[in-house]
Amino acid sequence: MPVIQLSAKGQILIPKVLRRKLGLKPGARVQLVEQEGQLVVRPVPSDPIAAATGFLKGRFSFTKDLQREHREEARRDRSTRPR
Repeated sequence: MPVIQLSAKGQILIPKVLRRKLGLKPGARVQLVEQEGQLVVRPVPSDPIAAATGFLKGRFSFTKDLQREHREEARRDRSTRPR
């Protein structure tokens, strides 16, 4: 694990090996987060929407789930309605 030194302005240099490994190019944005007393540097995707696309695997359909819930609710209402 490389050891780096803060500059007088509080800047750090991410070693070339790590920049390559993480795909960080000049001008790339990173997020600095404090976790349990440690600083964590996370790359920020240039397009967060594209980065999040496809993270839900399987055959998920929000519309179909809502339709199913509506049918179940209507069925419950019919069965509990007094005659």
